[in-house]
Amino acid sequence: MPRVLLFVNTVNTTDLKSSFFPKLYENCFQFANVNYLTIAVLPRITDAMHLDDILGLIYSKAREILLSSGNFEIKVDVLFNKPKDFYTTQTWDCVFIPKDLEHSFKEKFLRVEFYSFSGTEQIETLSKDEPKYTENFYKVSALGGTFDHIHDGHKILLSVAAFLTSKKLIIGITHDKLLVNKKYKEFLQPIEVRESNVKNFLNLIKPGLKIELVRIKDVCGPTGTAPDIEALVVSRETVKGGETVNNTRQAHGLCPLKIFVVNVLGGREEDGWKEKVSSTHLRELEQLKQDHCNKILHPK
Repeated sequence: MPRVLLFVNTVNTTDLKSSFFPKLYENCFQFANVNYLTIAVLPRITDAMHLDDILGLIYSKAREILLSSGNFEIKVDVLFNKPKDFYTTQTWDCVFIPKDLEHSFKEKFLRVEFYSFSGTEQIETLSKDEPKYTENFYKVSALGGTFDHIHDGHKILLSVAAFLTSKKLIIGITHDKLLVNKKYKEFLQPIEVRESNVKNFLNLIKPGLKIELVRIKDVCGPTGTAPDIEALVVSRETVKGGETVNNTRQAHGLCPLKIFVVNVLGGREEDGWKEKVSSTHLRELEQLKQDHCNKILHPK
C-alpha cells in the first residue's frame, strides 16, 4: 500500500487557489501505484471558518485531479495542527517537501523517497482578524449523517467538528432502516463499516477526543433531547435539519444549539447542490465498475 506524504507550508487561500498546487497534487498521484495521499498542513490554524475554507480548497483541488484521471479510489486525508514529529513516526514510501524544510526533515525520515519543490516559501499564520471560533470552542458538539463510503465532504465536516470540540463529539450515524430508499442501495456499506470509518478518521484527526457513536432512527437522534450538547455542526445543504433539532429541543424545554455551518464541497445552492461530492455518486461509480467487470467476464 504505497503511502505518499505532501507537506503544505501555507494557509493562504490565494496560494491554495493558484495553479501551483494542482500540479503538485498531480505529481504526488503519479508516484507508482499510490493509493493513499496524506496532505500535512504545517501552519497552525486557529479559526474553524478558516479551517473550513482551507480544507475545501485542498480536498476539492486534489479530488479534481483524481477524477479527471479516473482514480477516484485513491484515499486522501488532510491533517492539520499536528506537531512535525508526528509525521516522522509514521511509515511513508514517498515524501514531497518544500525546499526550505528539506534539511530539517530529511534526516528524520529513513528509507523514504524524497522530492523537494520550490513554491510558497513563507509559513503564514492566520489572518489579521481575531479568530471567531477557536479550537476547542465547545465542550460537547454533535453532527449526523449516513457516512456511507466516507468521502472528502464527510472528512471536512468531521475535521471542523473535532477542531471545535474539546471533550466529547457525538456522531449520529443513520441506521440502515432509514436508507432503504437510497439510490444504488445494494452498494451501501453496513452500519458497522460506516461507524468504523468515522471512528478511525477522527482518531487520526484528533486522538484523545471522546467519540460517541449513536445509531439514529429519526431526524434528531440524541441532539433533540441531550442537555449537554452545545453545538450542532451541519453542512450548508442540511441547515434546515438544524432548525428542526432546535424546535424539538425547545419543545423539551432545552436551550437551542449553536448551528455551525460547513460549506458543501462542490455544487451550488441555486441548483440544489446537484454537483456536490456525495455517497450516492460513489455508489454509482461502484455500480459502473461492477457493470464494466461483468461485461469483461461475460461478454455477449
